Amino acid sequence: MAVDYALLSTTTSLGRVRGFTVDLVYRLANGPTRCCELVDMTGKSHDYVYMYLKRMRNYGLVENNEGFWFLTDIGESFLAYLYIVYSNINEYEQITNRKLTETEQKANTSHSKTSKQIPISLWLQNSGLDRVEREVVEVLVDHYNKTGSKFILVKNQFELSEKLRANPGEVLEALKNLRQDNIIYLYRSDIEGYWKIGLKTSFLKILESQDRNE
Repeated sequence: MAVDYALLSTTTSLGRVRGFTVDLVYRLANGPTRCCELVDMTGKSHDYVYMYLKRMRNYGLVENNEGFWFLTDIGESFLAYLYIVYSNINEYEQITNRKLTETEQKANTSHSKTSKQIPISLWLQNSGLDRVEREVVEVLVDHYNKTGSKFILVKNQFELSEKLRANPGEVLEALKNLRQDNIIYLYRSDIEGYWKIGLKTSFLKILESQDRNE
């Protein structure tokens, strides 16, 4: 059915036609209906439903004939208008949901690329690092493989020592040596009281190139 927008706009204030009125318009879409039947359908009181029907008659949406309420031409046009509106809403929601799904898929793909496992065992065998130095590098590479982040935050050397189960003095010496070897960087974080320990980009490139050559 074509929507007569001119007829609708001159007779009915669309700003007022909402809520329960819209519900009744849909109920009357199947044909003339008694007020008592609408009461049963909606679960509202008789006075409540009848009050809305009278308002709708004032809007020109419905008429009454021998106790039966039915949609006028304006009511039919308004019903067609509602179908178009809700169809557009559903289409918009489908497009939005599709875009969200595509965004999530791209994010997952990006994460899978970031989470590529970089092998380190061969490099460690030829590194000449001592036990604590090796463990520091292993912790950082494992963190990078799992999260894509090149650094970790620690409160102090004691927190890192607990992770490595090593003496704090040995950990400090290991960090100093690894920084001198351009394997890691170490500095105070913007987060007060924390240190940022991370893998240098140049070192990661060495590991990645080694992976490609294997």
